[in-house]
Amino acid sequence: MNRVVFASLVLVAAGTAAAQARPSVPMDERVYRDIDRLAAAGLIDTLVLGARPFSEREVVRLLAEAQRNLNRNAEARAWAAPTIAGDLARWPRGDNRPIDAVSGEVSELNSPYRQILPDGNGTIEAAINPLAANRSGRNLADGFTAATETFHSATLGSHLALWANPRAVTESFRGGGSTTGLTLHTGGANLLFGNASIAIGRDYAIFGQAPSGGLLLSENAPPLDMVRVSNDAPVTLPWWFRAAGPIRATLLIADLGEHDQIHPHSKLVAYHVAALPVRQFEVGLEVIDAMGGNGGQPASFGDRVLDAIPIFDVLRAHSDFQFSNKMAGVDFHWRVPSWRGFELYGQTAVDDFDARRLRSMFLEDGGYILGTALSCITECGRFGIRAEYRQTGIRYYTHGDYFIAEHDNLLGDPLGPRGLGGYLTIDGETDAGVYGALSGAFEVRSGNSYAGGSTDATTSDFHFTQTAHRPGEKRTRLTGMVSTSHGVDRVSLRAIVGVEHVSDFGFVAGQSRNNVLATLAIVVRP
Repeated sequence: MNRVVFASLVLVAAGTAAAQARPSVPMDERVYRDIDRLAAAGLIDTLVLGARPFSEREVVRLLAEAQRNLNRNAEARAWAAPTIAGDLARWPRGDNRPIDAVSGEVSELNSPYRQILPDGNGTIEAAINPLAANRSGRNLADGFTAATETFHSATLGSHLALWANPRAVTESFRGGGSTTGLTLHTGGANLLFGNASIAIGRDYAIFGQAPSGGLLLSENAPPLDMVRVSNDAPVTLPWWFRAAGPIRATLLIADLGEHDQIHPHSKLVAYHVAALPVRQFEVGLEVIDAMGGNGGQPASFGDRVLDAIPIFDVLRAHSDFQFSNKMAGVDFHWRVPSWRGFELYGQTAVDDFDARRLRSMFLEDGGYILGTALSCITECGRFGIRAEYRQTGIRYYTHGDYFIAEHDNLLGDPLGPRGLGGYLTIDGETDAGVYGALSGAFEVRSGNSYAGGSTDATTSDFHFTQTAHRPGEKRTRLTGMVSTSHGVDRVSLRAIVGVEHVSDFGFVAGQSRNNVLATLAIVVRP
């Protein structure tokens, strides 16, 4: 066995043989924000953030590392010590109880959904409604929504953890009509052998460094029916691979279902590999590739494997694979604790790979996220500010056969194609654990239509041509959130209020409107 193959096996299997399997921590749990702040304060050296969710086991490991390093940053200790203690008191749960948590939520939304316009590059069955975005597939009606969720988990021995998160919803639509439904929001089994984690079921999948995820898989995506293989905690490989530092890798294969898919049960192959070559600097590579499904274009197993490796698109410029829709990108995250908890992170991803047209590949087919944050403006960790810029490419997420969406939700950035946005969030918490955040956003989505083409079969002169011109849709938004959830609180409350002004709604000149969202939620942990 050569060294590369052996190193790959080490990456997946390395770990403590006596490790305990645990379910994933839901993406809306506040502990993710806490871990990010602890790392920004210099208390965590081995955080690899690019692929989430984390298991309860990994959350506990990161919190324990921060606890051991409390003496590094005296300014952060007053906030960090009780925060870590409270989070560690919640995870992991040491017993199998009938119910881990029960939540209820009511929302009133006055904001119509708008479908993404098709053009010559393809179509996508997904809607735009930023006030209702980034909810992990918990859709809101344009009207009134009431939902109840319960969360259940159990560990069976040291290698198997089970979990289920059913959700019951009642929706009343503005203008008339209502629906009710019961779904399994997330649920499945997590097997752990040493450090090798295998999740089977319905779960979240986020790639990227921003809190809400990235360009390929974000918090806007619903949980996916998948098989996911990863190393639960980062590992350092032997030999010269050690120079890469701690590495964490995730590979998943998901079924995109039959709802609004051109080829029902299309498959999504996705992977993310990230490393910490130096302390507090993370770099990652990610790929998502939609293919197959009922009536989908045929291909050999070998070609499907090669298609998921971006370098082959560069090497096969005259014979590109045409049976899938692939996007690939890189991301990074740099933390400098001594600079008031400074963070700089980013991601770029392209929808097509062609070395013959690098300029258009990155400027027209590419998308970008650039963000920065400060977590130690006053008392380190308690108050922070974050700014982001996001941009998406001309044909992002669209395709003739395979689009990057499920159940009317974009899997990637809720900007959709041909968008750009600027975002600013100020957040903080009181000594009593009450957390608040105020976020502002300005977004522009282009109403223009484009078609791609070339003059010969080699596509050597591939280019985009504008086929229609419409005014851009502009959205200015302000959202506030207050939450009492922290530590071992049995009961927590969350309130959200959002307002948005839209100019040229639906790309119609002079068509303006104001949108409003109000949400109240309660969580009880027996």
